[in-house]
Amino acid sequence: MSVAGRSAEIDYAEVVAHVLARLNGFGVTLIPNWPYSFEREGESSNIVHVTRWTPSGLAHVKFDPGNPVDGNDVVDVTDGFDVPYWLIETSIFSVQWPVGFTINSPQDPGDETPFYLQGPGEATIFTQGPVPRARLSDPEALVAPGQSVLTRRSDDNGVASLELSYLHDDEQWWQAHWMMPCQADHFIVITAQSLLAASSTTRRAAEAAVATFEGSS
Repeated sequence: MSVAGRSAEIDYAEVVAHVLARLNGFGVTLIPNWPYSFEREGESSNIVHVTRWTPSGLAHVKFDPGNPVDGNDVVDVTDGFDVPYWLIETSIFSVQWPVGFTINSPQDPGDETPFYLQGPGEATIFTQGPVPRARLSDPEALVAPGQSVLTRRSDDNGVASLELSYLHDDEQWWQAHWMMPCQADHFIVITAQSLLAASSTTRRAAEAAVATFEGSS
């Protein structure tokens, strides 16, 4: 899979099929109709603007927590968790929505990525998997040709991470992977990448997702 430049390929022969993402929080669940995007009204705001691409053009809905809304054909609104933050949920895992990033669905129906987080500095954060543990046993499994390893880390919760740099279109890029234990002998791989100059902001957003990652029961 590649969003910008180089990214190691993962064989999906044993990977669960496409899962959809939705937002949950503030007492509601927002279930979007594909293709869609979620965007906060501002970094300190919990108001969400939902956009859907349709054959007749873009359709928009604004959701302000605590106020009723007609989702039309853009988003379905049901009951959700009464928590003061937004969770991005799939059928396999959930993470908190990092501030400063939009949530975008794949535009290609064949793209099995559940969602893309996109932010400044051409930043993209996305997930892959569940990936069988055996496919990641090689330390170089997530290193693509032309990439240089900056750091390797592991923590007490069994999460291993890898940071890389590479040159793409004459610009320096940064990429990182976090391998999140999920299901028996499987991982969800959280990948973040951006221009190297924006790596601090991108890393902070990715680490927020990593810190709030929960596998579905």
